[in-house]
Amino acid sequence: MADELLADQLGTTDLTVSTIANIGPGIDFYFGFALIAVSAGTGAPLTIVAAAIAVGLLGMVAAAFTRLEPSAGSFIAFVESGLGRRAGEVTAILVAIGYTIAMAGVVTMSGGFLADSLERASGVSIPWGPLTVALSLLALWLMIRGVKLSTRVVGAAVALQVGVMVVVCAIVLVEHRASLTLDPFRWSNVTGGLAGMSAGFPLAMYMFIGWENGPALAEETRDARRAVPRALAISIAAAAILFLLFAYATLIGLHDSTRHLERSSIPFLTVADAALGPAASLAWIVGIVSVLATLVAGTTSQSRMLFDAGREHFLPAQLGRVHRIHRTPATALTTIILTSLALIGVWAVAHLIGTGTGAMNAVGLYAEFSTFGTILIFFIYGLSALSLPLFVWRSKRAHLSWWRHLAIPSLALCALVVPFVELFSPGQPAPYDLFPYLALATVLGASGLTWARALVNRGRAGPPSR
Repeated sequence: MADELLADQLGTTDLTVSTIANIGPGIDFYFGFALIAVSAGTGAPLTIVAAAIAVGLLGMVAAAFTRLEPSAGSFIAFVESGLGRRAGEVTAILVAIGYTIAMAGVVTMSGGFLADSLERASGVSIPWGPLTVALSLLALWLMIRGVKLSTRVVGAAVALQVGVMVVVCAIVLVEHRASLTLDPFRWSNVTGGLAGMSAGFPLAMYMFIGWENGPALAEETRDARRAVPRALAISIAAAAILFLLFAYATLIGLHDSTRHLERSSIPFLTVADAALGPAASLAWIVGIVSVLATLVAGTTSQSRMLFDAGREHFLPAQLGRVHRIHRTPATALTTIILTSLALIGVWAVAHLIGTGTGAMNAVGLYAEFSTFGTILIFFIYGLSALSLPLFVWRSKRAHLSWWRHLAIPSLALCALVVPFVELFSPGQPAPYDLFPYLALATVLGASGLTWARALVNRGRAGPPSR
């Protein structure tokens, strides 16, 4: 009982809402689309389509695993099932490092975007660091209180952010109805053709990160074998539709001009300011709400993976403890939040002394955390896709589907080749040029640590008895 989460808390709707919140249609589009458009030009929506297909394939892999073996461990359990315990331990280490670093970016923006919004509204400049600490601790308190309560809160946040952003899009499309065109969806408008799309592809895939929210909540979900796959399909499809709507309205609102996109750090807010007029502050409020919803939903799902890793002794056993009253993985939740805050502190010091880019603004830190964490997460995706056919062949052969268990994961692995090639391509600005190699070193280090731990355990066990 001590290592069990509270079951039957969530249904398909809860999972879907939580997953969309984790994807963060507000924060990810606000800060991601301009970079995608710079790479792919006014044909950027096609890059989003390609990313949605790739994420859809990965979602089908996770759904197939969950139908056969639902677990709070999510990718950790998936990889262990297919590639063995050592591979599961390596994945647990990568999950702990990659997702925590990526979440540190969201934690950064929780205070950073609020500080920017307050300065814009009042002209008063408030340091974003203390705001980040306060909001993160408030989110931690909410998450410890229970997954049902936190899911209801993020549900309201999702409704607000999506509602306001859709209203902005509707106003833009009505005001510019005479100039509506399908040009953003024409291949000829993708700058550089396949090369331009490939350059923006990793950024577009990053916008969808959080789609894996549902599998980690399987042990707290009613009929997880059905609910989790349904929530995966609905949330990925909904996110794709929303991102395409936002992208199209942004391009139309900026007169289909790459020059206007490059001049605006957050193009959607530029469009919203013009569309909403005196009510433009709503779009900024949506940004704050989106960041906080992503913080709560993302940390909630990631804590379940760390909880399972502690329970299975891949990571320190303390992570596998639950709150005595609320039955939530309080230790894992606290670890993610406090580690994220510590990383922000270390990263800030590094930038102040000139080790990093020298940019101490929250957006800069958010971009760096997100990029490095995402590269590690891509490795986790790849291990999961590689594991599915092996797991089914060895343990569930009666359920074997050549399409679902072999073709789909193979296509997912092929889709991951593109972001890896782009991320490792030369010419990246510092410190992004180092991130792929640091991520590769992390993977090798995790593998070496697991191998060394196995040797130590074997030595403690002594020679086999006769």
